[in-house]
Amino acid sequence: YPWIGSARAAIGNQRVHPQSHLVWAHMTKIILYYVMYEACQAAWSVVLYAKSIPEALPIWIYGFAMVWEYFSMVFVRSALSVHFFPRVAFLYFFLYHVYFYSVPYGYFDVALIPLFLLMFHSMIYTILGLEAPNSARGVITVECPREVYNRLSWPEPVAALPAEWTMFLPLNSRLSSLHDREIPDGTALNA
Repeated sequence: YPWIGSARAAIGNQRVHPQSHLVWAHMTKIILYYVMYEACQAAWSVVLYAKSIPEALPIWIYGFAMVWEYFSMVFVRSALSVHFFPRVAFLYFFLYHVYFYSVPYGYFDVALIPLFLLMFHSMIYTILGLEAPNSARGVITVECPREVYNRLSWPEPVAALPAEWTMFLPLNSRLSSLHDREIPDGTALNA
C-alpha cells in the first residue's frame, strides 16, 4: 500500500494520534476482511462447487486467486503488465472451470498442476518480459511507481487515504515521469 507512507507522514506532522493507531486500524481491517473472505469462500463454494470434488479444491482455487491478487498489487505496475496479466489470469481460470463443469468426475486436483504452472509462467513473463524492461527504461521509478492509475473527477486531499471503492474504477490515466515531460521553448512564448 504505497499511500500508507503519506498517511503516516501526515499523522506524524499533525501529532494528533500516535503512529500505532494507523497500524492497528489497518491490522483490524485486514482481520475483518479475512473473516469476510472466509465467509464468502464457504458460501460460494457451496454454490460453485456443489458436485463431488476433492475436499480441498475450493481452498486451492481461492488460494490461487489470492496469490494472483497479491501479485497484481505488488508486481503489475506497467501499462503492458496491466493489459497482459489480468487477461491471461482470467483466461487460465476460465479454462480450468470449463474443464471443471464439462467433466462430471474429472481429475480436478491434478488439473490444478497445469493451472499453477501456467500461472507461474505468466507471472515470470510479466516480471522479466514486461516489468524489468519498463523499469530499465525508466517508465517505472520511485517517483512514478505505476504507469496507469485512476484519475478522480473531484478534488481529493493528498494525504487522505483513497476511498476503497475507487479501486473498482477503470484505469483512465497514464503517468509520465517528470523527466520525460517536454518543456515549452521560451523563445516560442516570447514571439
